[in-house]
Amino acid sequence: DWQDVMYDTGFVYNNEVTISANSEKSSLMMNFGYLKNTGMLKYTNYDRYSAKINGSTKLFNDKVRVGVNTQFFTSNETLVSPDVGSAPTTGLAITLVPTIPVYDSKGEFAGPIGAGYSDRNNPLLMQYLNRWDNADKNSFFGNVFAEIDILKGLKFRTNAGLDFSDFKRKDIERKVNNGFIVRGNNRLIIDTNKFSSVVFSNTLNYDLEVGKNHKITTLLGYEYIRNDFDTFVAQADDFPFETEDFFVLNAATGARTSRGTSTANTTLSQFGKINYAYSDRYLASFTLRRDGSSRFGENTRFGIFPATTVGWRISNEDFFKKNDIVSSLKLRAGYGIVGNQEIGDGARFGLFETRYGPNQNVYSPDFFNIYYNVGTAYDINGNNTGTLPSGFVRIQSENKDLKWEETAEYNYGVDFSLFKNNITGSFDYYTKKTKDILRAPRTIATQGEGANTVLNIANTAGQGWELALAYDKTFDNGFTLGISTNVSHFTDKITKLNKGGETDFGGTVDNSIIGRSLFSIFGYRSNGLFQSQEDVNNSPTQSLARPGSIKYVDINGDGVINVDDRDWLGTTLPKFEYGVTVNLAYKNFDLTLFGSGVTSRIGQDPYIFWNNFVSGRENGGVGLLNAWTPENKNTNIPSATLAFNDTRPSDYTFRKNSYFKLRNLQIGYSLPKDFITRMGGMTSARFYLQGENLLWIAHKDYIGPDPERTDVNRIPVPTVLSLGFNLNF
Repeated sequence: DWQDVMYDTGFVYNNEVTISANSEKSSLMMNFGYLKNTGMLKYTNYDRYSAKINGSTKLFNDKVRVGVNTQFFTSNETLVSPDVGSAPTTGLAITLVPTIPVYDSKGEFAGPIGAGYSDRNNPLLMQYLNRWDNADKNSFFGNVFAEIDILKGLKFRTNAGLDFSDFKRKDIERKVNNGFIVRGNNRLIIDTNKFSSVVFSNTLNYDLEVGKNHKITTLLGYEYIRNDFDTFVAQADDFPFETEDFFVLNAATGARTSRGTSTANTTLSQFGKINYAYSDRYLASFTLRRDGSSRFGENTRFGIFPATTVGWRISNEDFFKKNDIVSSLKLRAGYGIVGNQEIGDGARFGLFETRYGPNQNVYSPDFFNIYYNVGTAYDINGNNTGTLPSGFVRIQSENKDLKWEETAEYNYGVDFSLFKNNITGSFDYYTKKTKDILRAPRTIATQGEGANTVLNIANTAGQGWELALAYDKTFDNGFTLGISTNVSHFTDKITKLNKGGETDFGGTVDNSIIGRSLFSIFGYRSNGLFQSQEDVNNSPTQSLARPGSIKYVDINGDGVINVDDRDWLGTTLPKFEYGVTVNLAYKNFDLTLFGSGVTSRIGQDPYIFWNNFVSGRENGGVGLLNAWTPENKNTNIPSATLAFNDTRPSDYTFRKNSYFKLRNLQIGYSLPKDFITRMGGMTSARFYLQGENLLWIAHKDYIGPDPERTDVNRIPVPTVLSLGFNLNF
């Protein structure tokens, strides 16, 4: 059982110390922490040190306030390792055949030997050989600010912030001799990147009260953001000694290469906001933003984004009589436009790159041999050898008209509280229209090199609602009960496809995605399994058809199953999303639980491929034990075969994947106050036991272990048990 071999119980240690001090003029808070995670996957780990310092003070008769907020983290992590063929060991723990032992008769790591085994390594060996790998990350986040009272009601605030991270990954690829899988050379890869984000903002705020009923607040602001991202990768081959300390770049005796990238983007924003309130009954707000992004061309760089909202607090009206049922009631309505620029820093440019590659001597039946160039190097002198001058290849076409993606939303809501505020809640209904969706559509080979282009390719419309309810009450005996829940629903549809988007979302000319969800899935509909050769002969012609294979529906009735028989199978967008939180407390005991889930959606279940189909030289899932045979027809598992596995996108591989997860459960006990008082200096002490990801319930059609994490190469979400205590002095 390779998963049993690869995984173990991991332990997490988290320790924090917080020191704070306050006076009338100043405040200071310092926090220091250390976290260690031994990891579930063997030979992985994570260590992190953290520090936070926040402080503020008042100057010049409290008219000037300055402060600083900082966070610093440094971590070291050993990650999941790939095998010689770059397959992650987490995936190999599922797919590697169980007949390969962990160790051979000599006590060394065993591997595939003999015909019929795949060219995959012992995953425990791969984790062991890569135990010297690590990823170091240092990050800093902080800002300094100053706030000045210029006149009565008029304040100026300036803020400068920095978000910086420095990442370095060391990857040592040692020699491998594992069964018939051999890697004769070794290699060191140093992968580094640096990210920095600088924010500079200034705001001017003015508060004005006219009489007793009118209150006006205005805000003017300017903000500048610049993001820089730089990468550098160095690689060296052939190290004569395989010890951890010897793997440094200068010690290599073989080839050394390096490469790197540098990208940046800036945004510039001006904005203003006006808030108005009349007698705490009528509320209104208007905002206007002008945002510019370097990711768009000069003519389309700036976008104007207005927003407005109005509210009516009915419960404050004179005609609203006080009662024991409705404690408060407020109506809201709003409209706004937001922009999206998340397309990458080079999306609007025409991009070129060099792909230097040597000529290859290739045999041809028409010519004895030909020279084929695999890169951008060109043998302009006809030497057929030596170092060649390199040209460029286009990898992306320019789009000067690329512009902001915009979403306009109308929102109508009500806030209320009932039964002396024991029940509170809100309900919102909204509609959305998005135009000029940013996307890089798929291209076909006949469009030539560099046909890739980022475009504004589609418009969508949607509507939804959100309901939140909470009940909170403390009873006479001291028992406290709190329950809160939220439910939301959203539907969308594509209303327009621009040039370049006609084929990017699936569908055909006669069966377009227009009018359907952006998250729709296009594929074949299945109709059970073929039960006999006669069943195959009497059914529409279908490739890979055999007794026991999947039978597909002939949508257009032409007697042939082909691409014209694809249909819309559903959407990955859930019909409902919901969550629930429960808080209980009695005397010194408390209990909190939180769960959430989704309903009515489909998603690809990757474990269908591992459980229901033969994977050649790989391991097989237990579903194969119930595969179709002439004697076992009451099954949905296709007959076992190596040559005719039919895994085309269909409702056989896209399953209903609704779920509910109990994400957190915590039980706590606080020491009695009289005991705390006798301890001297201690203000509170609480012990707790916490569980995360304790339980999840998935749809019966979904066979994977976790409908939220569908990649078999990722470590599954763990169940975490924590025991801890909090002390305050």
